[in-house]
Amino acid sequence: MNGWNQYIYNLYQRIDEQERTIRSLDTRIQQLENHTDQQHHQGLEKIEYHFDQLKIENLNGTLHIGLAPDDLKSIDDFSVPETGNSAVKQQLLPDLNTYLRENGEHLIRDLAHQHHVPMDHIDPNALIEDMAKQLPERIAHYEAEAGQNRQDMNQEQLTCHIGEQIKREIYHSLNKYMEGNDPSNEYGSP
Repeated sequence: MNGWNQYIYNLYQRIDEQERTIRSLDTRIQQLENHTDQQHHQGLEKIEYHFDQLKIENLNGTLHIGLAPDDLKSIDDFSVPETGNSAVKQQLLPDLNTYLRENGEHLIRDLAHQHHVPMDHIDPNALIEDMAKQLPERIAHYEAEAGQNRQDMNQEQLTCHIGEQIKREIYHSLNKYMEGNDPSNEYGSP
């Protein structure tokens, strides 16, 4: 009978050990869920921008538009191949270059002011030049996207749609760039 008592005792010990492990794991899971919920609530509620592959380079680093910080680890080359001079590109490129020339510096200054970023940390001409260099690829990207989505638009509608998308993305991209350089933002650059 002593063997059975030992067996029952060992079984009880093992069950007790497993219950402690389960309680410990439950506690850890709850802590992780609370931590994740806190981080989620501390972040921004909603960000909508679609400049997923444009980057702006200046002395302060590189602005990758449309990418989360985790996505930057896996970047190789996101350039969109040149698709020739389409009618949309021929019409949009001069218009968007004019938009950047006429509105770019004002937009940069306004966003820098909103985010308390000193203008001596920013070279508006370099930002505008970097964005202008990438306009042909962005136009090609949106033309290809419209073709893939089989959007039924005539050329005028397509040109207007792509132009507005790129203008919105320029704004959102510069806004995110300024947020990253905002000295009051704990995640900003030093």
